[in-house]
Amino acid sequence: MRQPTEPTNAAFSKFIKSSLPSSRGPVVAPASPEAWNARLSRVKEGLSRSLGHMPKEACDLAPEILGVINRDGYAIERLTFQSRPGVRVTANLYRPEPKLAGSCPAVLSVHGHWAWARMDVHVQPRCIALARLGYVVLCVDAFGAGERAIEPASGTYHGALTGGSLWPAGVPLIGLQVYDNRRAIDYLISRPEVDATKLAITGASGGGNQSLYAGALDERITAVVPVCGVGTYEAYTETACCVCEVLPGGLAYATTGDLLAMVAPRPLLVINASKDAIQFSPGEAKKSLDYARERFTQLGVPEKVAHVVVDSGHDYNQAMREAMYGWLERWLHGKGDGSPVPEPAIVLEEVETLRCYPEGTPRPDSVATIPVFALAEGRARLAALPPAPDHAPRWEAESDQLKASLAEILDGHGRPALKAGPVRVIKDAGGERLEIEPERGITLTGRLIRAAGANPAGTTLLLRPDGMAAADDPAIRALLNSGQDVLTVDLRAIGLGKPPTSAVRGVVDHNETEWSLWVDKPLLGLWIRDAIAWLDALDQIAGLRRPYTIIGMGGAALMALGAAALDDRPASVRLEGVLASYVAEGPGEWSGVPMGLLVPRILDVADVGRIAALVAPRPLRIVGAVEPTGRPASAGRLSEVFAYTRDIYGLYEAAGKLEITTS
Repeated sequence: MRQPTEPTNAAFSKFIKSSLPSSRGPVVAPASPEAWNARLSRVKEGLSRSLGHMPKEACDLAPEILGVINRDGYAIERLTFQSRPGVRVTANLYRPEPKLAGSCPAVLSVHGHWAWARMDVHVQPRCIALARLGYVVLCVDAFGAGERAIEPASGTYHGALTGGSLWPAGVPLIGLQVYDNRRAIDYLISRPEVDATKLAITGASGGGNQSLYAGALDERITAVVPVCGVGTYEAYTETACCVCEVLPGGLAYATTGDLLAMVAPRPLLVINASKDAIQFSPGEAKKSLDYARERFTQLGVPEKVAHVVVDSGHDYNQAMREAMYGWLERWLHGKGDGSPVPEPAIVLEEVETLRCYPEGTPRPDSVATIPVFALAEGRARLAALPPAPDHAPRWEAESDQLKASLAEILDGHGRPALKAGPVRVIKDAGGERLEIEPERGITLTGRLIRAAGANPAGTTLLLRPDGMAAADDPAIRALLNSGQDVLTVDLRAIGLGKPPTSAVRGVVDHNETEWSLWVDKPLLGLWIRDAIAWLDALDQIAGLRRPYTIIGMGGAALMALGAAALDDRPASVRLEGVLASYVAEGPGEWSGVPMGLLVPRILDVADVGRIAALVAPRPLRIVGAVEPTGRPASAGRLSEVFAYTRDIYGLYEAAGKLEITTS
């Protein structure tokens, strides 16, 4: 019998590390141009999936110049343009004066996580200096930031549950940024003063990350300068990062080095700070650059890749900017050898001067916020799902396909099913402590509490968002009094298995969710896998009786539902406080929902009501379902979101086995 490892809050982190490419051996650069082409072709296919749904055709940019600020030697425009139908990007364009048709190289400047986004004092200096050096500079607000925030103000944040709410509809923030920046390049080359053969992109922090992706995927960009935004993908699994930097499934097919290699043979300058976080550290960046440099060398342009480390913290300071000016002067203006160029004198603007919509001026609806956009995209995914079948045999066939598709989305695109190993039973003063190992290195702990009497009525598996319940918990007492044996358990990253990570914006499973997505193992899928492993354990324990009931409470209710949908051993299911739908009733921020429930592209397959239909015709009771905003769902709303569930129960003439109540 294999011996489970001792439960530890480090186990989940170790599990993630065991899923990284480096755990399988060194990642070696391809040995030939042909091998590079084959590898990068696979990377592009993976990126197409990870970046999510994008418009098939580009819409009219429909630019609007809202005002011009004239300064000595340059001008600043306040403008917007349309990136998607009905979605406008707020921006500033800095241009040299006088304007000379077709004569200016252009730079797309993308901000990072600075308090005022594109208008911040960390972003303005490079835009002004570049304009004074003869460049046209377009600086755009990222989706959900700056004037595209829910409420424009200093320090707004588009990450955590707000940004994560886009995942279910298959439109992650990172994909929205990639597409917006592609349209920003479209706008730049439409300007008469821009030389479309001389384009660059630069940004720091999250803007450095955006520069990396835009530079890799848009070959119109001539030179790429990411600042404090390049390290390794693997380093992201050691820390917290913004949702906008998470590439779902990225570590299943790519490294940061692959993205850098995609820039070749175009010029690439990576700038790092000596005192930065690990995911942007010089050491991690060097690993990626050493890998990518092989492709630059094979293509005969080793001089077109360089690495500069500035002795500072996370920033885009003057030394970094001057290194960038020199690089662009060499490769866009054809001047110098790439050495730093002194920064011209700059005078910063007040934020109110740069705003497209000054404080007190209403924004048009087309400046869509994340909740508004997530709602529209979620509804579009729901509208594309097929209607309920009209007879049971057809549903049986469709349900098999639905289960397969759901398992693929939840379980990392088709990982093989695992059978949990033997359960270990440890007698102690509290009864029976159980340990199982659903996957190597992951040990889960549960407690079996038996009802009084020789003939229990059955066995209940109880799932809670905070792990095992105490023996005197009211829910357990009620179950014991009804004659049920009760197994209360931890799942991975919950209870004893919760890593020692801090909450981010109040989200306690923020880091664990992001790490799981990086390795293409969504946390909800892992939780469902663990719940099914506990059902395996129940089958092994002497004296337990069927039928099995599975109860999920709060954030764990969707875990219980997923387990019952994919495994028919639970004879009845009770969900208390389950998420009613991945699509909110109206625009609003997500709140109080475990981040791990947010699975990329799940709405391509099913919403909660469709998943619940897979339980039919077994008894299913849904009590007090909640909206994504954390508010209780109304009776009318429950009727709407679970209409598909009722239709399927109706096919089995089992409507009486489905109970949905608000309390």
